[in-house]
Amino acid sequence: MTFEIVPAAEVPLAEQARLANKAFAGYVGGWAEMDANVLARFLMLQGTDLFYSRFVRADDRLVGFGYINHTGKILRLSGMAMVPEARGTGAAVHLLERLCADGKARSNGAMMLEVIEQNPRAVAFYRRHKFKQLTRLSGWRCAANATGIQHGSERLDEISIVAASSMRWAYNYPELPWQISRHAILKIERASAFLMGDACIVVSDSAAGIIRVHALLSISLDGDELRDALGGVMRRWPDREFSTSPIWPEEFGVTIFEPLGFTA
Repeated sequence: MTFEIVPAAEVPLAEQARLANKAFAGYVGGWAEMDANVLARFLMLQGTDLFYSRFVRADDRLVGFGYINHTGKILRLSGMAMVPEARGTGAAVHLLERLCADGKARSNGAMMLEVIEQNPRAVAFYRRHKFKQLTRLSGWRCAANATGIQHGSERLDEISIVAASSMRWAYNYPELPWQISRHAILKIERASAFLMGDACIVVSDSAAGIIRVHALLSISLDGDELRDALGGVMRRWPDREFSTSPIWPEEFGVTIFEPLGFTA
């Protein structure tokens, strides 16, 4: 079988969506069918750059893709998958090696990614290619009227998302996953940011059915202050459920989420 690498910018979005739907069908992390418009929004929220992303063609058919987020000198593999008939053929190896080689040629310092533990084949694949685990990630949810929010502070000032992204946070990407970093919050529609001392909380539109916690940003790395600030945000909407995406480092659970009544 012969392989050819194709720049993602040369593949129509409708074709990319069709391939993604086929490759992710039955995915352990869940998958909703996408068309070109939905895929475009998904790529935007992931910070994916089609200039650096690549598809792989085997015997004249596109069979897989690797989407790249390029932030500074760090590459993030924001999505990679093969259609079922291409798995085990070497197509994934060929594509990943090309992505890594391209990054090295541009003097990028590292490539990062997130992978679901319940997908052991993918975990083993990345480990074989010298990726090392940095931390475990999880998601959190808190029911309305949680008792933990009584400890939250009410000393909050609402600031713009641009201001929140511009501050010199001590703990940021690549120490944090890109999706909860100051870079990602600029992509979120109708988000709100609240500042208390050295802590900033970014949440989704308060009109949404469930309020999503998008970022916890800190200047001083004070976990108590971050917890109090998040509790203060929750006190503003005590009758609402709060949740996060499953991309939070485990240390946030012990110091911030669990004391406020969140469960993994």
